[in-house]
Amino acid sequence: MSTNGGVMNLEYYPIRGRGPQGDKFQLARIIDEQGNMYKGQYDQAIHFGSEAELKTYLSDMLNLSESELSIKKMNL
Repeated sequence: MSTNGGVMNLEYYPIRGRGPQGDKFQLARIIDEQGNMYKGQYDQAIHFGSEAELKTYLSDMLNLSESELSIKKMNL
């Protein structure tokens, strides 16, 4: 696992327009600095209302504190 000063950096790709009002998103893909994509390790059916919710979910999934994780949306 690559860390930068104790922080793991992940990029994520959201699928927008989810939830009853279309204001939530699903996680389509995540990738770390080493190119690991964590396929099968996260639930693609979960709808998130904010990046903060996503960060909480990912830090729990990776067994890291939120301060040890940095996330940003992919630029595709």
